[in-house]
Amino acid sequence: MTRALAVGSLLSVLLAASPARADVPATPEPPDTERAPALVSWKRVLCLYTGCFLEPLVPDVRYEWGSRPREHWVLSWPVHPWALPAWDIPGPTLVLSPFVEPQLRLSPAVFRLLGGARLYVFPDTARLGALVEGAGVWGGDGSGGVAGLGLTYDLIERHRDTVPWTLSVVLRRTWTGEGARMDVSFDVTVPLNMFRGTTRNSGDAVAQPSYRNGNPTLGVGPGVFAIP
Repeated sequence: MTRALAVGSLLSVLLAASPARADVPATPEPPDTERAPALVSWKRVLCLYTGCFLEPLVPDVRYEWGSRPREHWVLSWPVHPWALPAWDIPGPTLVLSPFVEPQLRLSPAVFRLLGGARLYVFPDTARLGALVEGAGVWGGDGSGGVAGLGLTYDLIERHRDTVPWTLSVVLRRTWTGEGARMDVSFDVTVPLNMFRGTTRNSGDAVAQPSYRNGNPTLGVGPGVFAIP
């Protein structure tokens, strides 16, 4: 009788405890931060559908003048392999993009090669900004240095997992052993790392606020200044 009473008491306790366990909410699983689509943002999707990835194959046209009495037309193919992610500092937003640029001067034909970097400066979240660039140049009409200054417009808003897709008007001055010259051009720049994947979801990236007032799309921290 005592054993039967003990077994009955144990069953009663177990039955009473079962609903309490059922009411406890399940612990949510941590989000899978490593899963990401091949194209992180709709900016990349738009770029693909408009064929902007072919931009490095389409030459920019530069108008050049200098110490020589004759002006020249120059075709250039600037290739930006990557752009560092937006560097959000107090004040402007900075983006650095190294580049290589083959050039062909027309009539008479001269081949040149430039290598350097471009720095974009955007006032906070504004799409219109400025750029400065510096490069070295090697070619049949002299070797030396290049400095550039211009206005630029980022086609779509920036955040930490995208790179700038820009339209720019650039004025350059070149110094070589053959003399100084200047040129002006209108160029479209699409860094090639725009088409790489990332370990971050675009929705997660946009949802993360900046620690600085007035810029909700850019963040600061270990991930910034690091590139997708």
